[in-house]
Amino acid sequence: MARRGAAVIVIDYSYTLAMVMPDEPRPSSLDQVATGRLLVPPIWPYEVANAFRSAVRRGRVAEPEIMGVCARIEGLQFELAGSHDPAVRHRYLAAMSHGLTAYDAAYVELALQRRCPLATLDAALVRVAVHAGLDVLQ
Repeated sequence: MARRGAAVIVIDYSYTLAMVMPDEPRPSSLDQVATGRLLVPPIWPYEVANAFRSAVRRGRVAEPEIMGVCARIEGLQFELAGSHDPAVRHRYLAAMSHGLTAYDAAYVELALQRRCPLATLDAALVRVAVHAGLDVLQ
């Protein structure tokens, strides 16, 4: 779905779920995001997988349906931003400076580093990203 040379967009798991879950309303910026180069931090696959696990456990969707959702995600060509920096200190300081969990701060930090928009539906991330001067796609 993403094109070479397209705008880079950091996307968080909340936005990802809205893209693919059958019971989620689609974000108004979906067309714009879907044509971008979708970049995610290393924590993203774990957060998405955990959200799927919770959705199945709560009866939101059946497990066979989640397998189809996983296939759709894998077809969207998310790019995992690699990091060879194992420093816990940097993650801690980012979380503290943004007033977020270290997981959420990873999305903001990646967007800041790459100087690109952040696609999120998380209100706290929107607030912090706007305050940090990032463009936010909702």
